[in-house]
Amino acid sequence: MSKRKSPRKRKAMPLQGINAHRVLDLAIRFLLALTFALSAGFYFKNAFAKFHDVNLAHPDPHMLAHGLSILAIGLYTLMIACLYVLRLRPVNKFAGAWPCAAAILGGFLMSGLLFFSPRNDLPLAIQIGASILVLVGNGFAVLILTRLGRSFSILPESRKLVTTGPYKVVRHPLYLAEAVATLGAMINFLSPWVLLLVAVQMALQLIRINYEERVLRETFPEYAKYARHTARLIPGVY
Repeated sequence: MSKRKSPRKRKAMPLQGINAHRVLDLAIRFLLALTFALSAGFYFKNAFAKFHDVNLAHPDPHMLAHGLSILAIGLYTLMIACLYVLRLRPVNKFAGAWPCAAAILGGFLMSGLLFFSPRNDLPLAIQIGASILVLVGNGFAVLILTRLGRSFSILPESRKLVTTGPYKVVRHPLYLAEAVATLGAMINFLSPWVLLLVAVQMALQLIRINYEERVLRETFPEYAKYARHTARLIPGVY
């Protein structure tokens, strides 16, 4: 009797030259870059609308400061969009849902201000001061991002250790700049709910910093020495 040959099992052949993780990273990078670019366009449109209403002969200080602060937010958002396209691949990352959630919520929770109305009953000097804080905070954030460059990340990941420029003064100057801008935004929208929102966002940022530093310590042996001689956020205080 002749033996029947059992049919051969066909194995799925992987696509040559295509890495699934690489494709996913590129897709996420593209979507986030597009989101931030669209957000930047929104801020630029609002800033130019503010400037259009400014009387150049007798400019309103509050309107001018407000327009400049919105423009600074737009530049900061556009910078993030560009860095998402150009950033390096991570060397190491902190796995887990909670570190990712803390990073994302800490970075985007202040978008909740869109659900609140700005305070128009505050004294003019306070409104101008709040807009200046937003302008200064986001302006410094743009400068810091130029130094951070392709090492930028929202999630707790390590790419390249940066210890020069503003990073020579504090370990997390970008978060300090964001905190200054957040303070200005909080004043503009001041209410008990906004105070709670800012408090939660600040707490998440501190948690986010902790996760980032753990990744950096694991990746770069020299980070421990750098951390011993450099303040975390405020020189001489913290």
